[in-house]
Amino acid sequence: MIATVLGIGTELVDGQIVNKNAAWISEKLKNLGLTTKLHLVVPDERKLISEALDFCAQNSDLIFVTGGLGPTTDDFTRDLISEWTGLSLKWDEASWQHIKDRLEPRGYVVKDIQKQQCYFPEGARIITNVEGTANAFYVEAKGKKIFVLPGPPREIEAVWKNDIAAWLSKSVEGMDPYITRHWDTIGMGESDVATLVEQALANVNVEKGYRVHLPYVEVKMSFYKSQEEKMRTHVEHVTEALKGITITRDQQDVPLMLSLALKPFHSVSVQDSSTGQFLINRMLPVMRDFMTEKSWSFSSHSIDQTAQVRLMIEPKDEHSCWVSIDRGNKRFTDIIEAPYKTMPMRERRAQYFAEMAMIFWIRHL
Repeated sequence: MIATVLGIGTELVDGQIVNKNAAWISEKLKNLGLTTKLHLVVPDERKLISEALDFCAQNSDLIFVTGGLGPTTDDFTRDLISEWTGLSLKWDEASWQHIKDRLEPRGYVVKDIQKQQCYFPEGARIITNVEGTANAFYVEAKGKKIFVLPGPPREIEAVWKNDIAAWLSKSVEGMDPYITRHWDTIGMGESDVATLVEQALANVNVEKGYRVHLPYVEVKMSFYKSQEEKMRTHVEHVTEALKGITITRDQQDVPLMLSLALKPFHSVSVQDSSTGQFLINRMLPVMRDFMTEKSWSFSSHSIDQTAQVRLMIEPKDEHSCWVSIDRGNKRFTDIIEAPYKTMPMRERRAQYFAEMAMIFWIRHL
């Protein structure tokens, strides 16, 4: 099945919010071996929404529509889905009770305007939204499978867990999933990395892709699961070609790997006088998840000598830095030298130092 994701909401096209829902949905689909062909965003305009549904239907078998299921006058997604599918809207008493059960215990007065959230296309499967008042629904029409979801990300995640994940897992049984192999490389420019890969895959008919997410250049190689054995040698050729610059494979995350390695320790102190904000910006979001109820600190000029693990990165000169880790009675030290030498590459060097320091610490934990 080929999927498309249609986001509805003027706030998405006027720059007020970023459409993170599409990325989240596509990642879930990718993990199941499904392909998303396009993301489309339209404002709260009936004609554009209808045309967008036509376009999605022309390019996919499975359509995810997000937004426009609320109680206000600009929430008319369900009406347009009804018109587009030719299925009349029917009242669902259970959805009305769902709204009252969510709001009344919190002291809210349920208003008649919210009744519009309780109408669904005839024959639709209603999906309970345990995080909000707007239930999602699934309908089949014009040979397409359509999921219509609320807009808030946590509500999409809730209905996904409640219904969609199981439906998709069952639907892909027996299919030939489209899979991707990944290499995250560091220290070499995109064109140089691409040259290595193109040479390794000369005359090989396979989808290749490249993505710069500094300081990395990601290499992607995609094919159907049924071709995996045939592609094994070619995957090995790419792995060998990128051997000296590959940091992680298949979307491993360096801060996550470091946080998992630090998880057994009750206290951690980090001193970083080399990377500016790059290291802390990479580590902090993951550390929050894995170091709850533990002692951990960041500083640019001092280290907590009482911490069970002490991680340090300090300048050596403009193009290199000292990195060390103290763990109990053991101390490990090394020098990281950046491959980026020119003045305009100063920021790139700081990013490089941050990533390589984390990798050094992982190896010595």
